[in-house]
Amino acid sequence: MIISIRQAEKNDALHVAALIDIAGHGIESEFWSSNIDADQSAIGAARRLIISDESLPYHFSKAHLLVVDGTVAAGVIGGMIPEIKEFHSGFPSYFAPLLELESFVSGFWAVIGVAVYQEFRGQGLARLLLDHAEVLARRAKAIGLSIVVEDSNSTAIALYRRCGFLDREIRPWISFNGRAGPKNWVLLTKPF
Repeated sequence: MIISIRQAEKNDALHVAALIDIAGHGIESEFWSSNIDADQSAIGAARRLIISDESLPYHFSKAHLLVVDGTVAAGVIGGMIPEIKEFHSGFPSYFAPLLELESFVSGFWAVIGVAVYQEFRGQGLARLLLDHAEVLARRAKAIGLSIVVEDSNSTAIALYRRCGFLDREIRPWISFNGRAGPKNWVLLTKPF
């Protein structure tokens, strides 16, 4: 098995969309659905935003893809968290807890999403991506890594804790489109 990690390119926008939506358990799809143009689908809107809106935390330039034997298998999306003085007014209310949690970690390199396609799970690929994120964070002179996760995602939380992340803050999870979900968002950090 040959594994490599590479910077995403513009043509990888659909992989970035799929991976960030998997990581967010559908929260991004909901947002993209509200950004549909007359002739596009939600995935079309996602692709357009991922290619064109550099201010988004999941713009393709902020993604790294893990490739197994020539096939994209997983990815990590993230970057440095700037000092947030005011929350993004263009985002729906269900994003507010996420944006608030990110405001606590100025100077950290935020893992906005780490996801592995179903058929590649159980092979340690998420761990490889977290190690890669740490390399990127140290190069960027970050003071640590951060990640926000749903409290019901016990598998991911266990992985993050094994990787040295510590619980930092929680905020309530807000339902979107009538969806039932976890109780809270959990911010974990790994200071360097």
